[in-house]
Amino acid sequence: MGQSASGAIELVPIDEVARRFGLRASTIRYYEERGLLHPVSRQSGRRWYGPAEIRRLAVIRYWQRSALMSLDDIAQMLAGANGEDRWRQMIDEQVRMLATRIEEMEAAKEFLEHVASHHDAAPDGCPHYETFIWEQPSQSGASA
Repeated sequence: MGQSASGAIELVPIDEVARRFGLRASTIRYYEERGLLHPVSRQSGRRWYGPAEIRRLAVIRYWQRSALMSLDDIAQMLAGANGEDRWRQMIDEQVRMLATRIEEMEAAKEFLEHVASHHDAAPDGCPHYETFIWEQPSQSGASA
């Protein structure tokens, strides 16, 4: 992918782009409907993409997998700030959400490491286990 020897940008058909990303072509068309992606051209009804569009698709897929962002949030992020406070708020919200998930995953990892190093059987009755399952804050912030 890139430029050919003549300097022209090499375009890739939708089916090839879909194959490279392990997607269905219908998923790429859906991203187009949402305004996230646009083909460079259409020839005989077939969509063709250049390097910039393929890179944009890679960004969309990265954020879906890595941060579990919604397509609306991805669209807003890709659009850039444009002087809007909502863009910064969305980014800050995503950072807070990821920090919370990291804390939760670290706690779960520590618990599993404790179980692996201190138990030969199920951890039921272990004071550390009981604390872990009964003293976690609920979604509303109250203790269970």
